[in-house]
Amino acid sequence: MTTLAVKNFSFAYDTGQPNILNDISFSPVAGSFNLLIGPSGSGKSTLLKAMAGLMPKFGGIVTGGQILLDGQDIQPVAPFERAKRVAMLFQNPDRQFAMRTAPEQIAFALENIQLPAEQIQDRVADVMTRLNLTAFAEQDLMTLSGGEKQRVALATILAMDSDIILLDEPFANVDPQARQALLHDLQALQQTQGKTIVISDHDLSGYAELVDNLYVLEATTGTLQSASLTRLTNLAPVVPFTGHPNPAGDLGWRQLHVSVGERTLLTGTTFTVPRQQIGLISGANGIGKSTLFKALTKQIAATGTITWADQDARKIKAKAWAKRVALIFQTATDQFVTMTVAEELALSQRQTAYPDFWTAERVADAVAQLNLTGVMDHIVYQLSGGQQKKLQTLVMLIMGQSVLLLDEPLAGLDQDSVQVVMTLLQTTVQATQQAILMISHQRQGLADFIDYELVFAEQQLRLVGGATHA
Repeated sequence: MTTLAVKNFSFAYDTGQPNILNDISFSPVAGSFNLLIGPSGSGKSTLLKAMAGLMPKFGGIVTGGQILLDGQDIQPVAPFERAKRVAMLFQNPDRQFAMRTAPEQIAFALENIQLPAEQIQDRVADVMTRLNLTAFAEQDLMTLSGGEKQRVALATILAMDSDIILLDEPFANVDPQARQALLHDLQALQQTQGKTIVISDHDLSGYAELVDNLYVLEATTGTLQSASLTRLTNLAPVVPFTGHPNPAGDLGWRQLHVSVGERTLLTGTTFTVPRQQIGLISGANGIGKSTLFKALTKQIAATGTITWADQDARKIKAKAWAKRVALIFQTATDQFVTMTVAEELALSQRQTAYPDFWTAERVADAVAQLNLTGVMDHIVYQLSGGQQKKLQTLVMLIMGQSVLLLDEPLAGLDQDSVQVVMTLLQTTVQATQQAILMISHQRQGLADFIDYELVFAEQQLRLVGGATHA
């Protein structure tokens, strides 16, 4: 059985910078299920990457201690030998893909650990079936939804059959039903095959009956502490957000039909996005939520009529439309156009539609609330996933388009950060009369912020508490 031990490990991103991890000692018991929690930017991803042998080879410096794989320093171990014993699922699944389709990607990973050719196809077929991936087996990975990509990435990790599985926010873009199914799969691997699971997550739901050990990474000290499992119980139940949409709004659509290839995603729906309110679109992975947003921002064609103040959107030029309707992408790094946090904010301030609202003082206050003050000079691509999400949301809020379509803005955020981001969104729309419509599988803690919910199912959008819009 493979053993992995973190011994008095300290780590910094660069020479002269303070340690992000300080004197951490951690040895997961073989065959145990371990949950790692902590605020966004506390170093959870960094710790997991170091445990997988990826750090400091791909960034940063070890300032103390070491990580041992089967009693030996993990760094000199050949990558394919490490992967046979320790596999890691990244927070952003796109970074894990090198091939076009799911079967090709899984087979490629198995080839890299030098699995005999006669075993590869059996493993690919098995994991494709277990994780319900066969429906899009031939679909290009880059066309899948965020949740579908994450399932493919997880399938790749499970197929490798490593003794130790490290998972970094594996359910950030996964719908609740798929999340529970994947957690069940991980528990089965632990209990029937003796796999050691170490998983970082901000959403604590569903873990109470699974976890053997809970660890908290403290952001202020960079230290790791064991915590009581009672933190995983008594979570507030999540209920539908009924609400009452404001009838007034600028962006609307009538008898809208959205398709991808020969597959119809949405048919014959009519709705107006309410001004000065925050709405939630919920629905299963791959149902068409992100595709709808692409249609509303004129990135893909749709039939029916999209309107702005009752004017047909087809009569409004793309540049003018982009100044009215903004899409906040699911992957934060796709939105950045400069190098540092300060440069991103400065660019948005120069372009803002609300210069009297987004003063230097207000921007600085928002930066402080989001706990980004200490990273103003950092390269945006070196931030944690949660920090990138918070920066992305802020720069797009500052830009100030009248309608903001947010695709999974809360993925990778801890509960405190969720509250800060949602408060910032709510305060802004109340002051500017903007409209926000967001896709999110994260529902915990949103009760005080969501004005209405649209459920995307069976090719329809249904207003919770109201009628299907058709």
